[in-house]
Amino acid sequence: MGPSLKALQSQLTELKLKHVASRLEEVLLEDHCADKSHMEFLESFLSVEVAHRRATAAEIRLRHAGFPSFDKPLGLDGFDFAKRQGVTKRQIVELTSNFLWIDKAYNILFFGGSGLGKSFLACHIGMKAIEAGYSVIFVTMNSLAHLLKTEGMLTRSKSKMKRLRNCDLLIIDEVASTALDRQEVSKLFQLLYEVYQTTSLIVTANKGFEDWGSALGDPVVTAAVMDRLIHRCEMFNIEGESWRLEDQRSILQNLLKGGDGNAQ
Repeated sequence: MGPSLKALQSQLTELKLKHVASRLEEVLLEDHCADKSHMEFLESFLSVEVAHRRATAAEIRLRHAGFPSFDKPLGLDGFDFAKRQGVTKRQIVELTSNFLWIDKAYNILFFGGSGLGKSFLACHIGMKAIEAGYSVIFVTMNSLAHLLKTEGMLTRSKSKMKRLRNCDLLIIDEVASTALDRQEVSKLFQLLYEVYQTTSLIVTANKGFEDWGSALGDPVVTAAVMDRLIHRCEMFNIEGESWRLEDQRSILQNLLKGGDGNAQ
């Protein structure tokens, strides 16, 4: 590398364009061979750094999201819509093709029994939102109750709650699955009040609204929570058979087939 290139590389590094600086010779050679105009060259030159920064930012957002692990990749190919009623592939594709609903702070509610893929679909939408540049946080209701209780005492909880309040999309999993005490319900309502019409929510629940009162206790607060969620909301009531049971049967069938083969 000649003195001029070294000087240019040093300037790029000083400007914190480290990725394009590390690929300087490669980028210059590619653009020279392509015989681009000055404008095209500058656009191509900077696009290398922009693409790297976007990818890095997406990785950070994905790490902060805190998605749970699944036994299938977070793609729609892993979700059998033919065996589920109440939600279609087209609906999910539409939600992940245009995130205007996040910009306008609309909510999504997934209702249905255990093992129907509510959390999977919620995280799929969240992952696509991250790829589109939005910040997403996933939290179970139990974890959220703990964070709300301890944010005034624990630095870690305070930091997590700060990210949670400032995110574009908050996914709350398993709402109403366990009973909350009065303090937890009060803090939950306060959180929903704070993010109302500023943050989009995706909520999953294996119980319908009619059963939320037993988990949230106070009927007045329960009604207020439901009111915040339902306003500007898309609801999906998913029915079908648990894919965990399907996987269990598949494993047993494969074992039986293997046993038959060994017997022969």
